[in-house]
Amino acid sequence: MKLTKEIKTAFIVIAGIACFFIGFNFLKSKSIFKRTNTYYAIFDHSGGLKSGTQVTVNGVQVGVVESVEIEEKTAKIKITISCSKDFTFSKNSKLELYNSLLGGAGLQIIPVFDDAPQAQSGDMLTASVQMDMLEALSTKIEPTQLKLNNLLLRSDTLLRSVNTLLDDNTVANLKKSVSDLSATMNNLSKTSVALNNMLVTNQENLKISLQNANKITTDLAKLSDELVQAELGKVTADAQKMLTNLNKILADIEAGNGSVGKLMKDEGLYKNVENASKQLELLLEDLRLNPKRYMHFSVFGKKHQPYQENEK
Repeated sequence: MKLTKEIKTAFIVIAGIACFFIGFNFLKSKSIFKRTNTYYAIFDHSGGLKSGTQVTVNGVQVGVVESVEIEEKTAKIKITISCSKDFTFSKNSKLELYNSLLGGAGLQIIPVFDDAPQAQSGDMLTASVQMDMLEALSTKIEPTQLKLNNLLLRSDTLLRSVNTLLDDNTVANLKKSVSDLSATMNNLSKTSVALNNMLVTNQENLKISLQNANKITTDLAKLSDELVQAELGKVTADAQKMLTNLNKILADIEAGNGSVGKLMKDEGLYKNVENASKQLELLLEDLRLNPKRYMHFSVFGKKHQPYQENEK
């Protein structure tokens, strides 16, 4: 069976279209023979990202940017990517836009592998923008710049204070003070030399004086010890004598000798003293109640009333 020219032409056209389609997708780094998942993310700015840009994970390509579109109502940028089904990650993963060293925009997935559900084709990922090198450097330099400005301001204030302090009068006074201090140090040096010479000259006399002072101190200490011992001996002897007398008195009392001993040992004497005490008490009581009985002021005389013991 022979093919007609029309059939041959049709095959050639179809083959050309297929080659063009394959070549176009190849130039876009998109493979038509691999199964892919589609994901979306919304950004405030595209950063110059273009379709066909590789999508990477840790520098390794796992997909490609399908489209970069602007939404009509919000003016936000919707980026669509296709990613190999062989690479899976959590819904908590991020799609991050960054600037490369050469200035071009790139897109990478920041994968998260947690217990959250796995991202499915058609899911919306969280958008993230990486700070470029200039911004990062500016952020790090800014605190240092503030500190440097503060340091320069303080240095300027310090220099102004020093200039104000070091006027002509202050400098003159400072020079005078240094000169006076130098003279004082010179006099002190001369005095030190003279004192040293005096010590050398009178070294032997000082040695003898120190020896005498040491001997006097020793004698005083010895004399003080002797006085203390003598006084202590006298006090001890007096105390011993007093204790002996006290023991003798206590022995006499115990034996019934003397007034105190008899009073404590003789029961009859004790009773007599007790009765006398009672009689004296009655007499004083009667004197208080009947003073006229003992004091007579009558001109014509009066018969004495007999004593009657008061009832208690």
